[in-house]
Amino acid sequence: MTSTLLDEGARACAVERYLSGEAEAPKRGSFPHAPAALLLTARYGRSVPDLRTVSAVGGDVRLVGIYRGLALAFDAYADDVKRDRRRAEETLAVQVCAAFDLAREGIVETDFISFDFNSEAEALNENFRLVAGVLALCLWECGHVPAREHIRGLLPELLGGADGWRYVRASVGLAEDVHATMEWRPGNGALGSMGNAILRGSRHIDDASRGAPAPEPEWAHQARAKAATAKAEKVALETGPSLLVLASVEHLPGGAKAGESRPGGFVGATPRNEWAPFAGKRWPLTPVPDLAAARAVLVAEFPYAESLIDAVLRDLAGRTWVLIRPVLIVGAPGSGKTRLARRLGEVLGLGVQVYGCGGAADASILSTSRQWSTGRASTMLQLLKRLQAASALLVLDELDKVGEGKVNGSMLDGILPLLTPDAARFFDTYLECPVDLSGMSYIATANDLSGLRRTHGALLDRFRCYTMPSPRREDLPVLVRGVLAEICAERGVDEAWVAPLTGEELGLAEAHWRGQSVRGVRRLVEAVLAGREHLATRM
Repeated sequence: MTSTLLDEGARACAVERYLSGEAEAPKRGSFPHAPAALLLTARYGRSVPDLRTVSAVGGDVRLVGIYRGLALAFDAYADDVKRDRRRAEETLAVQVCAAFDLAREGIVETDFISFDFNSEAEALNENFRLVAGVLALCLWECGHVPAREHIRGLLPELLGGADGWRYVRASVGLAEDVHATMEWRPGNGALGSMGNAILRGSRHIDDASRGAPAPEPEWAHQARAKAATAKAEKVALETGPSLLVLASVEHLPGGAKAGESRPGGFVGATPRNEWAPFAGKRWPLTPVPDLAAARAVLVAEFPYAESLIDAVLRDLAGRTWVLIRPVLIVGAPGSGKTRLARRLGEVLGLGVQVYGCGGAADASILSTSRQWSTGRASTMLQLLKRLQAASALLVLDELDKVGEGKVNGSMLDGILPLLTPDAARFFDTYLECPVDLSGMSYIATANDLSGLRRTHGALLDRFRCYTMPSPRREDLPVLVRGVLAEICAERGVDEAWVAPLTGEELGLAEAHWRGQSVRGVRRLVEAVLAGREHLATRM
C-alpha cells in the first residue's frame, strides 16, 4: 500500500496532547466522544470515508472502515438524540467501543526486529495507534476498563520524551483514579476523570518537590505585586490622614452613584457621571516626610534661599500631614521663585500644578457655572481628582500681573476664601455643592507688591511674604547642576548619559553670567550643550 501522512490537524488530536495537558479532556457532563469527533473532522472534514475507492488510492480498508463507521455513528446520533437521548448515547457508546477494539487489533507491536516492517507499514501502524488512543480517551471518560488499561500502557513509552515530566504527572494521577474499577454502563456520560487524574498527579508532584519550586511566571509576579500595592494603599488610607473632599453627587441629574467606576475612566458627559467616581470617598492626605532630609535636598539646590526654606519647613514641624500655609515669594525676574515653589511641593511629596496668573481677567480658576457651555469645576478640585488625593500644591505664578478687568469676576478677589479656613466649605458653582479644599497648599510668586498693596491689601494680609534672595556667583556650580538636571528631565534623558560641565565649560559660563538670574544660567547651559552636540556631529 502507499503510505499517506495524516494532516497536521489530525496529529493535533493525538491522545498524547491530552495526557501532557496541552489539550483539555472532556469535563464532567460534557460530550465524552468529542475528541473522536474532532479527529474525524480533522482527517476527513465533512465528507464520509468511502470504502469503494480506498483500494484505488492504496489505503487500508480496516482503517478507513473504522473512520467510516464513526462518521455514520455520529450522523445517526445527531438524528436520534432529538428523540431519545439516552438510547442515542447507548448506541453511540457501543459503536465507539467496537471501533476501539478494531483499532487495537490493527496495532502491530514493534519491540522485535522485523525485516518486513517497512515505512508504509509503520505509517499505517501510527494511524491505528492514533485512532485507538483517541477512542480510548473517549471510553476512559465513560469508565471502560480496557480503554483505561490501553492509556496506562502508553505511559511508559511516553515518559522519556521531551514532555516526560508532564507525563509523570499524568501517570501518578491515573494510578490513583478512583473510578478505575467502576463498571461501565453506556449512557453514563463524561465523568471528567482524565482531567481530574492529571490534576491530582500535578498536586502530588508539586507537594513532593516543594524544596525546589518552579519559578513564578512573570504575569503572576506582576499580579501579586499589584495586589500588594493595592493592599498597602488601602491600609495607608485607613490608618493615615485622609479627607472627604466631595461628599456626594446625588443632587445632580443622572443615575451614577458616588464611588462607582474609577477616576479617569470613560464616564460620559454629565457632571454627575464625571464626578461620581471621586465622590463619597476619603482621599489620602500627604504625610509630613523627614523634614531634615527635605531641607538638605532643598538647600543643596537653593543655597542662597536657605532662610526662606527654613521658614516654610519650620511651619510643618509637629504636623501629621503636609499643609503649607499661604506663602508669597517676591523677587527679581529670573531669581528662581517658581522653581523653588515647585520643588518645595515635590520634595514634600505633594502633587504640583503651576497656574499662570499673568493676564488672567476672570475668576474661572474658582469654577464655572453649568449655565455656560464651558462650565467646569474649580482648578483645585480638578487637580485633586487627577491626583486621587486630598492634598496638593497650587503655585500661583506672577500674581502681580493679574488682569484688571472684572467683567467675569476677579481672580484676586475670588481666591480670598481659599487662603483661610473657609476653604473647608468652598462652594463649587459647577457642582453646586460645598467641597473641602482645606488640604490644598498655595505658594504665589511676584516681582513687585506695590500694585497689590494699593488694590488688594486684604489679599496680601492672607499671605506670608518672603523675599527671594538673588543667586550669588559662588552658587553658580549648584545652579548649573540643577539646571542640567531639569534639561535632562525635559528631554527625557537620564542624567547618567549627560556629562557634567567640565572646569573649562563652567569657567566659560561664569565669565558670561551677569549674576542674579537663573534664566541666564539656563541659557548658558543650553549653549554649552548645543556646542557639544555641534562638535559631536563633526567628529
